[in-house]
Amino acid sequence: MSSRNLFNCLLASVLFIAVSAFPPAVLAEWQADDSDKRQVSAAAGVERIKKRLPDTAPYFEQAYGYAIIPSITRAALGFGAAYGRGIVIEGDEAIGTTSYFQFSSGIQLGAKFFSMIVFFKDKQALDFYKQSEWQLTGQAGIDLVTVGVSGLPAYSSGVAMFAVTRVGLMGEFSYSGARFGYKPL
Repeated sequence: MSSRNLFNCLLASVLFIAVSAFPPAVLAEWQADDSDKRQVSAAAGVERIKKRLPDTAPYFEQAYGYAIIPSITRAALGFGAAYGRGIVIEGDEAIGTTSYFQFSSGIQLGAKFFSMIVFFKDKQALDFYKQSEWQLTGQAGIDLVTVGVSGLPAYSSGVAMFAVTRVGLMGEFSYSGARFGYKPL
C-alpha cells in the first residue's frame, strides 16, 4: 500500500471515529401542525412547562418521546375527578392522541387547572404507556392560584412526570387511580 493510500485510509478512519463519537448537536424538535388545534394547544403547554420548570430541559433533549396534556381540569370535594386530552410525541413526530382520567378519594377540597408532561426514557416505556393501564397513586399537596408545581424528578420505570398548575385552589391528601389513554394518529 502506498503512503498516500495509507494516509487517505487513516484520514477516513479518523473522520469516521470523530463523526461517530460526536453526533451533531442539533436535535430535531417537534413542531406543531398549525391547522390542528390540539397540537397548537400542546405546543403552548410544552412552552409553559419549559418556562416554569427549566430543569426539564435535559428531559426534552434526551427523552425518547413524551405525552403532553396541556389542560387538565380537576375538582374535588371528598371524592375528586380529573380529565384532560393531549398528544404523544415520538422523536420529532406526533404519533397519537392521549387522554388522562383520574378518580380520587380522601381528604380533598378545591379545583385546579394544570398541564402535565410524561417523558419516556426509551421505546419500552412508550410502548407500556400505549397499553393504557390503570395506575394507582397517592398524593398530598396544596395548590394556591398558580403556585403549584409537582413532578417525579427522575425516571422511574422509564417514565418521568411533571405537572404545572395554571390556576386553582386545592388542598388534598388522597389516594387515586389514573388512566392514560392512547390512540394512534
